[in-house]
Amino acid sequence: MRFFVENLSIHGEGLPGAAAQTSAGTIPAMLRRRLSPLGRTALAALSDLKPCAQEQVVCASSWGDLSRSLALLESLSETGEMSPADFALSVHNAIGANAAIWLKNHAPSPAVCAGALSASAGLLECALALTGSPSVLLLRYEPAMPALWQGPDVVECAGAPAAWALRLAREPGAQTLLAFEVSPLLADNAPWTRPQAGVICEEAAFLSGERTHLEQRQYSACGVFERGWQWRRL
Repeated sequence: MRFFVENLSIHGEGLPGAAAQTSAGTIPAMLRRRLSPLGRTALAALSDLKPCAQEQVVCASSWGDLSRSLALLESLSETGEMSPADFALSVHNAIGANAAIWLKNHAPSPAVCAGALSASAGLLECALALTGSPSVLLLRYEPAMPALWQGPDVVECAGAPAAWALRLAREPGAQTLLAFEVSPLLADNAPWTRPQAGVICEEAAFLSGERTHLEQRQYSACGVFERGWQWRRL
């Protein structure tokens, strides 16, 4: 799969190529108040792309808005109750749904999840969307992992809420910022090493030009390679 990027936005403390400040000022105040720190970071990245009317947005996240889910579980364990409004905002596609409300966008807005391969799964979804549309937006985000959820298999997140967004075009043109190719990684004999800064940081490093090649892998519970993708700049 080949992708042609016309717009790129990276938000998140410490991410390569990230904007100096994350501002959600273009998002209406009533909607902004409903958003978590991750939601504001994600929609700020999307806002930078200046979405066109009814332009499809694909969301990709392994953990979604986990802070809300954790708060709901804590409330349930302490009081036996939870807020219906908070529950509605905790579902995996909540950030994409809020974006659709804000943009008055009635186009399909899939939200994909594939662990460490979530960004690659999002790109695959975009490749399918581009067969019927000249452009599509990919919004990729991960939360700061709560301490309670930290573990050796949690590799996707950065130290703070992080997001990046791309406008992908079907064909190269005068607005193309970069082009890259994504292909399956069919085998892997190298030992697994934990990303030092999180998978989403590695993706940002690739998109910002710090890396020209990126490999994403998924392993079984016993450490056996199952599948993977490799990204290469063209």
